[in-house]
Amino acid sequence: MKVVFCYRYGVIGGVSTQLLNRYTHFSAEFDIAVLYESDHGMVGHFPPGVARVAASDEARETAIREAEPDVLVVIDSPSFLSAWQRADSPGSLILEVHTTTTNLSYLGELAIQPDHIVTVSEYMRGKLGALGLSPISVVPNCLDERWYAETVPPALGSAPVAWIGKLDGHKRWRAAADLLDRIAGASPGVTPLLVGGYTAPAGEVSALTTKLATSPALGTARWLPRLDYDRMPALYSAIAANGGLTVSTTTDESFGMSVAEALVRGCPVVAPAVGALPEILPDEALYPPGDWAAAADRALRALSDPGFRAALLSTAQLVRERTHTEYALAAFRNVLQRTAKSSKVA
Repeated sequence: MKVVFCYRYGVIGGVSTQLLNRYTHFSAEFDIAVLYESDHGMVGHFPPGVARVAASDEARETAIREAEPDVLVVIDSPSFLSAWQRADSPGSLILEVHTTTTNLSYLGELAIQPDHIVTVSEYMRGKLGALGLSPISVVPNCLDERWYAETVPPALGSAPVAWIGKLDGHKRWRAAADLLDRIAGASPGVTPLLVGGYTAPAGEVSALTTKLATSPALGTARWLPRLDYDRMPALYSAIAANGGLTVSTTTDESFGMSVAEALVRGCPVVAPAVGALPEILPDEALYPPGDWAAAADRALRALSDPGFRAALLSTAQLVRERTHTEYALAAFRNVLQRTAKSSKVA
């Protein structure tokens, strides 16, 4: 069966990384292709011929016609929906929703009815159900084999307290910098670490570097604008092995991939009780949204209390099971069996 995934951006991270994580296991059962509106380094991570760019409306229509999909999966990318219609609507249409932001507004303007809706958490199932969409199935995000590979973490000489995300309002990087400042001020032996922001506007980068340069408590901070995805498992392991943790300041999460990644590698997380995060984190790890004092208190306790660190990791095994690619494949297979019109799926 031919399954074609369509997404706007071929960017390393987020949805594109999910498509790559799925590919190895999904391609063992299905003929998988990926279409992007634009590529920023992701196409080359797939085997030759699997992923391609369709940069214009005409190119997207042509690519869908040529692919002859049994199932077309469109992920938060309305331009592919109209291209599918112009291509005479080949196969079944699955709409996959990851976004929690104002981009959800496109769902209220759909001119076509998809055969099925897929999303990544029970939180998102409820959010989409409230919009009157159905039927909805959950196919959780997954992690591939590299996340289970053994590493030998280096001794760093200090405990890293890391924040990982884009320099934008959704991830609240400014609140994160203030939180790291507060934690480092109360525990001078830690090393604040920010990861992400490679594609951020110049104004955001300038604001961050000014903050790092002018705050005494952040004098030892490190900023990694970009870190290759292959190195992320080792990063989380190194943070954990040196007594550190990661903190999140996000406003909302459809799943919480960076949180799940940290847990799988045994790295404690402190995060706000928003979106789907309560589905994967224990109560001890969650602070009331916007309560930065509570966030700092939890982080400082995690740096000094082994029992509390263990409590923060109490859901790690559950997350390992739910993010295994085989789990996602089984959920996706069930959706296809319910949805696809081709006899090849039965």
